[in-house]
Amino acid sequence: MKSVLFFVFIASLLGLANSNNDCSEFREGRYIYLNKEENQFDQTHIAIRTTNKQIYIDSEKGDTLIYDLKWISNCEYELIYTKSNLKKEGFVKIGDTLSVSIEPIDNTTFNYTYKIEQSGLEREFKGTMKKIE
Repeated sequence: MKSVLFFVFIASLLGLANSNNDCSEFREGRYIYLNKEENQFDQTHIAIRTTNKQIYIDSEKGDTLIYDLKWISNCEYELIYTKSNLKKEGFVKIGDTLSVSIEPIDNTTFNYTYKIEQSGLEREFKGTMKKIE
């Protein structure tokens, strides 16, 4: 019984610690992605986030992807893929929903995890973004 109570106590502490993250600075703005291979932020891959939209731009290829954005909680939101200029769809299809959670590192940078479920399979991707405007 004591071990169950201890587990519940630890789980609630972890939940409280996670809920104290303030992600309000990341709700809108212009962001760049960390290129993991080169370990530096890439100015050619940009995300522009407004109250209810996120636009991804790859300036090297000229690709633009548009998502509707819905905040679920302080540090979680959903992106619904609505439009792009891609000639051929990739892994993510129009209408797909990505569930995203973010964890601030500092006041300009955060780690993100996004999940997508397709045909009963869930895939998860992680990365880092930095706010530039």
